[in-house]
Amino acid sequence: MKKTKTSIFAGCIVLLLVVISCGIPGKNGGADLTSVAATVAMELTERVATAGTQVPPGAATAAGDTPQPPATGTDTMVPTSTPTTTQTATSTPLPCNKATFQGDITIPDGTEITAGTSFIKTWRIKNEGSCTWNSSYQVIFADGEKMQAPDSVQLTPGSVAPGGTVDISIQLKAPASPGDYTGYFRLKAGDGTIFGVGASNASLSVVIKSVAAAITATFTLPPPPTPLLPDLYVSEFQINNGNPIDDDVNIHVRLGVYNKGTAAAGPFTVRFWGLETFANSSCGWDVGGLVKNGGYILECDMQYASTYADGLKAKVMVDTGSTVAELDETNNIFLYPLNFVP
Repeated sequence: MKKTKTSIFAGCIVLLLVVISCGIPGKNGGADLTSVAATVAMELTERVATAGTQVPPGAATAAGDTPQPPATGTDTMVPTSTPTTTQTATSTPLPCNKATFQGDITIPDGTEITAGTSFIKTWRIKNEGSCTWNSSYQVIFADGEKMQAPDSVQLTPGSVAPGGTVDISIQLKAPASPGDYTGYFRLKAGDGTIFGVGASNASLSVVIKSVAAAITATFTLPPPPTPLLPDLYVSEFQINNGNPIDDDVNIHVRLGVYNKGTAAAGPFTVRFWGLETFANSSCGWDVGGLVKNGGYILECDMQYASTYADGLKAKVMVDTGSTVAELDETNNIFLYPLNFVP
């Protein structure tokens, strides 16, 4: 609205100047009119300047100025540059020995392990330092529950370059008493430098719960019952109170047969051989049976027809025909060493 009023006003002044220049007569003549017109034009210019009125497109701003191009209707803001402060980044050198924890490969924290059971804990760590880890680096026990860990183990048998990872394993044993246990381990460089993992230089940890072994009910089966069978054997033997006599002299034989089995024995035979090498027995008996834990004394007389060397043996056999089923069939034969008297 302000621009429109100013334009109309300027147009009126221009029209007045044209009339004066054409020589319209006035009260004081043409010269006075020209002076009046000039005064009005000057006042108009001052008003326009004081009001901040924009000059119409194509009009000169002052005598001798070049006309301005038409306005586009858009005010253009000229950006003002603001000085900026440039900061220079300063690089921090990596320490030689630095590690980060990558995870638990085995036995995560809180794992339940039967008391007294051995297990292997494995961590994965990354070399974040500037030095290569080699076989001189170790993992050492630091604090807490040792769990029968060694004082140190080799970190790696080879080498781990900066940026590389390695899995560290330690064999441990859960304490015998149930409960929660934690053990702490640290890293040790070849030059003796001890360090941990992460920004806080923390220790590697083992956190377990030792639990009592599950109680398994066991049942002991009773032994199988002993079969009810007899067991026959020679319980005693005598011949002439110790030694026989050579050359057709009668000798007296006395022996005992006993049943130590769990049942009575049926009928059986007993035979005696003066020498175990004889083809035929020297005496024999037929026994009608024998109760459990019972016995018989059997006796006979015989002669030796020749002279024999010492060290030979006489023989007695119970149940000669193997007619009785026994608990032990290996004790039916009895041998007796002989020393002959001339």
